Amino acid sequence: MTSGFRAPWRWFSRVPNRLLGASLLVLHLGMLQGIDSLVGRTLVLAHLGLFLIWQPVVRGAHRLAPRDLLVMVAVIALFLLAMSWGALAIWLMVLAGVIGGGAFVEIGARGRLPYQLAVAYLVCSLFMMVLPRVVPVEVAERPLFDVLALTVLPALTLVVMLQPSAPESVRRAGAIDFLSTILLFVVLAISTLGGFAFMWLMHLPYLVALVTALFSMAVVLLVLAWAWHPSASGPQLGMVFARRVLSVGLSFEEWLHEVASVSVSADTPEALADQACQRMLRIPGVCGGHWRLAEGEGTFGEVAAVARQLTQEGLTVTLYLRRAPSPALSWHFSLMVRMLAEFCREKRHSRQLETLSYLRAIHETGARLTHDIKNLLQSLNTLCYTAARPEVDEAALRALVSRQLPVITRRLTQTLEKLQHPEGSPGEAMPASVWWQECAARHASTGIRFELSADISSLEVLPGVFNSVLDNLIQNALDKRLLLPGLDIFVQLGEQNRGAILTVGDDGAALPDALAGQLMRAPVASQSGLGMGLYQAARLAEEAGYELGLSSNQDGRVQFCLRQAAAG
Repeated sequence: MTSGFRAPWRWFSRVPNRLLGASLLVLHLGMLQGIDSLVGRTLVLAHLGLFLIWQPVVRGAHRLAPRDLLVMVAVIALFLLAMSWGALAIWLMVLAGVIGGGAFVEIGARGRLPYQLAVAYLVCSLFMMVLPRVVPVEVAERPLFDVLALTVLPALTLVVMLQPSAPESVRRAGAIDFLSTILLFVVLAISTLGGFAFMWLMHLPYLVALVTALFSMAVVLLVLAWAWHPSASGPQLGMVFARRVLSVGLSFEEWLHEVASVSVSADTPEALADQACQRMLRIPGVCGGHWRLAEGEGTFGEVAAVARQLTQEGLTVTLYLRRAPSPALSWHFSLMVRMLAEFCREKRHSRQLETLSYLRAIHETGARLTHDIKNLLQSLNTLCYTAARPEVDEAALRALVSRQLPVITRRLTQTLEKLQHPEGSPGEAMPASVWWQECAARHASTGIRFELSADISSLEVLPGVFNSVLDNLIQNALDKRLLLPGLDIFVQLGEQNRGAILTVGDDGAALPDALAGQLMRAPVASQSGLGMGLYQAARLAEEAGYELGLSSNQDGRVQFCLRQAAAG
């Protein structure tokens, strides 16, 4: 006998909608018998048992504690003792909400269909079997409703029971959408009360009042759906509601905007953290807190009983709250602290970049001064070399020294001015003819040809820029001559677009393509150094509005050219 009982029970329990259909069928039989009769109450009790077995909230393997069992028995006994058509109407609304909530979590249409049919049965039973017995007036359509209750509604429960189940891969048993459950219950309750209101206030017949209430509710739901849907042209209340629920009065966009504004005005990460945490006091429920960074720490607001500590990437924020936060609010606080930590990290990085920029400026200024002093030492070395030659003419030496010492003194003064004012201008302009004579005299003993390609009487040059470029180019050419004796080096000054153009070249071998591509863009390694002097000279020329480039790179014709940069 036990095995004979298990076979049909296994058939029922294997598919959830079979239990659901059986529960609804037993409920329907109880309503047909009448809830005032003993048979009717017994069938309703059986319906409750089947529903408890089917219900998707508590798992079937869950063991009830004695207290839970007593509470459940007390609720069922109270329900049976207070059983009436009005209480049954409320139960049908609750049942429709629970079953409808299960339909919303199903993935496929095949899995949702039994739930939808069950909700349709419950709504029809509510309006055709239960409410006509609740209203105090005679319902003219009562005979028609009784015929439908004997024929159509039982067949609907059988369809729910025999409906093929969804595949196991897409079935989501044991879950309901509680928000949809509450919404469906509220819709049914308002429709019922609306029908009663139309009957009593406007003296409408039952069916007309019910249809009017349902139609009014449908219009309201349609308007709400239009206003709620994010892709419609309405006010998109769904997005506003979700943002306010998650934000608890302060939207995440507003918080980001405020932190970004504070980040612009705050100079340090600790100032940013302090001002941003002060704005957290606008969130309902936040009384105060404490923040801590590697740079410092601070407090804001007042101390409260509930404390929550949040740590994100070097930032620790302790919030004092009036009450324990919900999971959604805790997630919101964590997200806000994470964004604040990102802003503090960016502020810290910006300070590091400022420090690096300052150090780079110091390095570049020192490098330029080093090469200027190097060029001065080379000029002094040339004078000393000339004076040390045994065949030198004392009169010519005296004349050379008298010409070169003022020039060296002036260049040393300019170098000291750069040291005192590293951000200053490259110096005042001077006539190109005067500068040209000084350069030719300074390098007279090097065997370099100085040529003029145009009339330079009306031209002016910046001595700081032209001296730095010329000395570096000549020194590089002289180093090249040590490797290639007999190398012809020339310096040419001309005019282009009413500005001076300086060319330094030789007849040696062309530079390698890899080296030529990196010259004056960055320091490069070569046989005689790292190319730092040429790089610094190019940067100085660029800051003064000039450009230094390799105008020719061919065997027998290697030329560098300094000219005014093109406008734009």
